Amino acid sequence: MKVGEGAAYGAALQALWCWRQQEGETISITEITDQFVELNSPETIHPHKDNVAVYAELQELQDEMSLSLRDVFTKHRQFVLR
Repeated sequence: MKVGEGAAYGAALQALWCWRQQEGETISITEITDQFVELNSPETIHPHKDNVAVYAELQELQDEMSLSLRDVFTKHRQFVLR
């Protein structure tokens, strides 16, 4: 991306997406990124073909962890907001 702090920028975009959904908008994260993200092609990183299976396995683990923690995060939010 053409932004020096890619992780922080991504977090800000995700926060914008969450806020807009909370405000009742039906919007996808793709709509947000299409509006605010421009790739810097010369610096774009592409996956190593030999590692694609490892990337997929790690993504599957990440997805499983995220799903398994949703109830815990909900309980935590309810506790904090009391």
